[in-house]
Amino acid sequence: MSITSFLKIIGRGSKGSGDLDRQQAQAVFSQILSGTVSDLELGAFCIAMRIKGESVSELMGFMDALQPRIQVLNAGTHPCIVLPSYNGARKQANLTPLLAGLLSDLGFTVIVQGIEKDQTRVTSYEIFQVLGWPILKSPNEFGALLQNKQPIFCPLGVISPDLKRLLDMREQIGLRNTGHVLAKLINPVGQGAWQISNYTHPEYPEKLKEYFQFRRANAILMRGSEGEPTASLQRLPEMHFLFANNEGKTSAEEKYLEFNPFTDIDAKSTALVTENILSGKITCPTSIMRQANVISSMAGVI
Repeated sequence: MSITSFLKIIGRGSKGSGDLDRQQAQAVFSQILSGTVSDLELGAFCIAMRIKGESVSELMGFMDALQPRIQVLNAGTHPCIVLPSYNGARKQANLTPLLAGLLSDLGFTVIVQGIEKDQTRVTSYEIFQVLGWPILKSPNEFGALLQNKQPIFCPLGVISPDLKRLLDMREQIGLRNTGHVLAKLINPVGQGAWQISNYTHPEYPEKLKEYFQFRRANAILMRGSEGEPTASLQRLPEMHFLFANNEGKTSAEEKYLEFNPFTDIDAKSTALVTENILSGKITCPTSIMRQANVISSMAGVI
């Protein structure tokens, strides 16, 4: 079935385009995820949304279409936090596994969900591999992996193969698309768990706040470091804690000047420093320790 009628709404440029309502967004994204849209129309959709940007109604409708295609994982009633990891390290070390390890030590069940490979970056998946931490290969394994009491990496290809195919379009058109925005919003363990939602573009905080309030989710909004859901070594940004009951709290920004223990950013080097920090052999950067402690204080009891 053609999506031409939807393209006419969203494809008129940054000033002339309109927004899809929630039902329209669900309809078009359901077709995309089912693979019934032609390559030409799919490319047009990706470019149009990249130029226009997603509205809250579109994010809601897209997620309505995606939700039935997400593999739900049962994390039990233990406090749980989900970290999206889709950017990896480019200039600085990828600190997501370190944050995951710290949160795990503080008593959280920690799920890191994201991509496995990126030709130009060092992914959390690659660091997990070196660390020997659990990596989900099949949804049936999840219960057994929980027994390790370590952070678990859940590849997008396992929890939502349909969305992974949309992300793979980047290799053909050279640009990220709406799928990347939605991937960072996935919470595979459902209601109750906290999820970090990190952003880089200034137009997203208010959209994401409204989105999570509509979905009545427990979420932490923050400006990420190189697209990852962590503080940088020099700065812990404000973190906005949005509770499912629509209450909210905000932690203050903090800045630091201290030694960087990560002299290299490759997976092996990053994993070694991460392991030494978690074992107490190397002092943990204050910003990341503070991030873990603030999260534990604000979100430790659901």
